[in-house]
Amino acid sequence: MIFRRNAPLYIRRLRPGEALPGDRLAVIDEGDEVTVISGQAGGSGPYACITLGPFELEMVGILARASSALAKEGIPIFVISSYRYDHILVPLEHGEEAVRCLASIGLEGHD
Repeated sequence: MIFRRNAPLYIRRLRPGEALPGDRLAVIDEGDEVTVISGQAGGSGPYACITLGPFELEMVGILARASSALAKEGIPIFVISSYRYDHILVPLEHGEEAVRCLASIGLEGHD
């Protein structure tokens, strides 16, 4: 399944100890820096977030199919995955095009 979030997201890099925004989709702590994806403007963005899933961990190739199809259309992506979902961030102006592209490879779309 495809779900598209309505609100734009931004990718920010924080220094260790810097306050996290309250509204956030993901936080990735790599020790020397923290990456935050949130609705708070700033950093890189805005991005549309397209969520694929839920999937079982044993499933293979879904993200490869999706990223390959988007690459063929020239749509840049930033991807994060959780236990059951893959979240594909695309520049906001490519959001609708990306959803159509993913639907064309057989992923169902829902807003």
